[in-house]
Amino acid sequence: MTKQTTLWIILLFFSLNLFSQTKIDFNKEAITEIMYQHTGDELPGMAVGIVKDGEIVYEHYIGYANLNHEVKVDQQTRFNIASNAKQYTALCILKLIEEGKLKLEDDFRTYLPDLYPNIEEPITISHLLNHRSGIRDYCDLIALTSKTWWKQFIDNGDVIEMLKAQQDLNFKPGTDYVYSNSNYTVLTEVIKKVSGKDFGEFALEVFEELDMPNTAFLTHYMAVVPHKARPYGNWNGWKDEPVITEVHGDGALYTTLADQLKWEQILQDNNGEYLSSELILQSQAPIENSQDKSYGYGLMFDQFQDLEYRYHDGVTGAYRATFLRFPIHNMSIVVMSNSRSVPANYAAWQIAFLLLELERETKTYPANPDKVEKLKQTQELLGVYKGEEGSFIRITEKEGSLYREIYQRDPVKLIPEEGGLFEYETIKGLKMNFSQIGKDDQQFTLYMSTQRPSTYKKVSDFPLSDYNKQELNTSFINDETDTEIVIKYLENDTFSITKNGRERKANMILEDYLRMNGYEITVLRDKDNQVIGLSVNNARLRNIRFRKS
Repeated sequence: MTKQTTLWIILLFFSLNLFSQTKIDFNKEAITEIMYQHTGDELPGMAVGIVKDGEIVYEHYIGYANLNHEVKVDQQTRFNIASNAKQYTALCILKLIEEGKLKLEDDFRTYLPDLYPNIEEPITISHLLNHRSGIRDYCDLIALTSKTWWKQFIDNGDVIEMLKAQQDLNFKPGTDYVYSNSNYTVLTEVIKKVSGKDFGEFALEVFEELDMPNTAFLTHYMAVVPHKARPYGNWNGWKDEPVITEVHGDGALYTTLADQLKWEQILQDNNGEYLSSELILQSQAPIENSQDKSYGYGLMFDQFQDLEYRYHDGVTGAYRATFLRFPIHNMSIVVMSNSRSVPANYAAWQIAFLLLELERETKTYPANPDKVEKLKQTQELLGVYKGEEGSFIRITEKEGSLYREIYQRDPVKLIPEEGGLFEYETIKGLKMNFSQIGKDDQQFTLYMSTQRPSTYKKVSDFPLSDYNKQELNTSFINDETDTEIVIKYLENDTFSITKNGRERKANMILEDYLRMNGYEITVLRDKDNQVIGLSVNNARLRNIRFRKS
């Protein structure tokens, strides 16, 4: 950072502290009652703490860390805080930058040249930190092979080998944002290369410097973790839900509530006693010169009404963790649990609403359109429409009535009101209004007083009955993950898709476009319109290419 930037941040920090001297009523009984809404004394446990102006104003524990031996959660209990660990991996990177051993602008392949040698564009340390690298998420790559990542005996080295097989990225580095755990696994290898120490060892030294003695990354899944909270899920009774992967840096940090509250105190006081004030300030700010200001150094930034806050959520198996930081109030809320049934983020916000006396949004939206167009015949409305967030709705006709069809949901009959305006048969007050009827930009908008109007634009009126569905009856291979997809047409718009021996049902939504659970599958064709492969996407994977075998 430049001296001018550092001075500006320090002034901002002190101004926030001045504004933070607001009176807050810490009703401890009410906070504890929120905890009991989500678990109990004889159930898997929960730990909640609050730090205000550098002081711990609330710290409470309920439930069991170990159901078998009825061990209570207490100050010594260590939880896996999952992705909340990313802030500490980022802190290790910042420490190396402060020592002059690394720069945000460095292409990480300066240190790990075996990864992505065919990608010409720089993939910087900054890109890794705020998920703008385009590197695909290793958890989703494993899921693509029909396996569950946290049930695999894999470590950071295995993830790196998996990424070496990847020939492409989700997108050009720096042009988009997709959250990917792989970014932080790669960062651990960069830290190892630059520091000359194993990442877990380097991080442990940082935790010692922070006076957080009960915090460490789990580098071997069978390692003994003193006072470890066992993870539990409730499927017709509580079941132990172990994680056997050894991947760490993106998660797998075991820590106590006491240590996490210590970290929040350091952030709020920031007197340079533990790490330099400049480093701490930088760790809590968006990444300089990045286009994305919503994710920084293992930290998310958002706003509720006019209240800016910082946060992260962590989920691994049954472990749940969340922290919320409100700089204007100089207050932090930390929630950790070893129960799949505890919604940590929701509980943290319940506490925030209680303490900050926030008003829940009760906006009223338009229940009807301003204008309704005339309709000549309902056939004009048939086709597939795509929403702003990427979902599809198909309008079909059966026995003279229009129906709304959404993937994996029951069709809903549309009741005509006037012209292009219809009401859902199953949801009173939910209306669908068609506009630009008969034009290239035909669309419909959903109206309801309790939700923001949403618009879907028509993308196809191609009748799928004319599509040669048997043409897709073949197998496809992705060489990067050694995954085979076998497609078989069943009936109507339904297909069987077997992925590495595991069968699922898929539906054709558009011409050459299928949906299978969270996967989007696009059929690829050559210039002669012959099927040559597939392109597969999901939330954290894009453009995974399968060739026709």
